[in-house]
Amino acid sequence: MRLIERAWARTGVDGRVLHAALLPVSAVFAAGSRLRALSYRFRLRRRRRLPAAVVSVGNLSVGGTGKTPTALWLAQRLRARGYRVAIVSRGYGGRAREPTVAGRSSQAPTPASLDAAVIGDENVMLARRFDGPVVVGRRRAEAGAIACREFGVEVVVLDDGFQHLALRRDFDLVCVRPGVGDDCVLPAGRLREPLSALRRADAVLLTGGAPRLVGGLERRLAALPVFRGELRATCLVTPEPAGWRELPMGLVASRRALGVAGLADPQSFRRTLQEWEAQLDDFLEFPDHHVYTLDDWKQIANRSRGLEMVLTTEKDLVKLERFPFAKDKLLAVRVSMHVENETALLDAVIGAVERQRAERPAREEACS
Repeated sequence: MRLIERAWARTGVDGRVLHAALLPVSAVFAAGSRLRALSYRFRLRRRRRLPAAVVSVGNLSVGGTGKTPTALWLAQRLRARGYRVAIVSRGYGGRAREPTVAGRSSQAPTPASLDAAVIGDENVMLARRFDGPVVVGRRRAEAGAIACREFGVEVVVLDDGFQHLALRRDFDLVCVRPGVGDDCVLPAGRLREPLSALRRADAVLLTGGAPRLVGGLERRLAALPVFRGELRATCLVTPEPAGWRELPMGLVASRRALGVAGLADPQSFRRTLQEWEAQLDDFLEFPDHHVYTLDDWKQIANRSRGLEMVLTTEKDLVKLERFPFAKDKLLAVRVSMHVENETALLDAVIGAVERQRAERPAREEACS
């Protein structure tokens, strides 16, 4: 465990000492977060409104909470209900400075790309799995406006948008994966904002299996609609010239494999492989959003010599598929969010979307 993670968990003498030393910095960080939120609440800073309903999927903490799979799940469900939906994302890990459509080509004037180095690995994955537009931009309001103008969308699903207060939203869904370090903000804990920020949420999705709630989090959640979600492996995908081909998940059972993961929590991926009875001879961990190099590929090739499979994640696959592997040797595990009582959550989101649609004519008339 890294030293900073020991500090968040307050384990070991060095972890407890570092945690105590970081508390004053966390107090300053928390105060800044509160002041920033208050500046928007009291309209000292301008919040832009889009002509479409905006549904934000975000979180309070660093590390994997499943917010991107949740954004994909929500966009797919809303699209299935008949809404024209776009996903808007910041494009973490990409070098694009201007808004970009995630795709190989676009009839719209906005540039398009399916290069992970340009738009980020998660957005390539989203574009491969979502039938609607995915627009990437550091200025989410501008990216959302492009989605509305060029694709005529009715709902914008904002991936990782809880802290993006400059864009007015109609529903805030916050993904929470409870555990240690959930009562302090960065850098003494893993929280991006104090727990009091949950007052802005409309609903919470608890992810990561059976939660262990700390006292402050449990009290905050008592006042909110709370749902439970779990990431489940659904199939394998392997790259082909025409795209990704799906294969049954059961193929990994008892097959000798090398696991490769560039995630905030690579052990969660390892557990998934073990649950499906893959025979992991070796496992390589890389940093989250890692950009794989030729040397990395050589290491993977050497460590997987004599093994039947190289098993990785979809967001790693978008960066590994350019390297040569034997046919069907490089496989990614596709995971999807499963939400308990999903109809109730969807109905709450759709209620907010319909209220926005009903209020929009009145606002436009008032502004005319």
